[in-house]
Amino acid sequence: MTAQKFYRRVLLETGCASLGDARRATAAVFHALRDRLTPTEAEQAAAQLPRELKVLWWEGEADEARRPLKMHRREFYARVRNEAGLPSERQGRMVTGAVFAALKAQLSPGEADDIRTQLPKDLKVVWEDA
Repeated sequence: MTAQKFYRRVLLETGCASLGDARRATAAVFHALRDRLTPTEAEQAAAQLPRELKVLWWEGEADEARRPLKMHRREFYARVRNEAGLPSERQGRMVTGAVFAALKAQLSPGEADDIRTQLPKDLKVVWEDA
């Protein structure tokens, strides 16, 4: 899937106003997820993305030797909401689900399962439902 198709899918599922908004939302979810995963797992996930999405995934990454940031669902949604500039937690939930669904469609089943295993129970449910 190309980056544009990815953003269109997010746009259609969330009702974002523009592809730019869908890109911002995608970036916010990517960054929160990337920081929640181990660096090795983040690299493996990024390896399966097309170039433009790979660049978006790594945008702002400061420390390759970092530890996974412990975030549960509420903290994850709050981070997505803040980074994407969304007006409500509800929209943070919608965006997270839409980006998770598009990302799972992009990844191999094995890689999607590897990500699921690194998430806390409450975020696992969101990943599985996407």
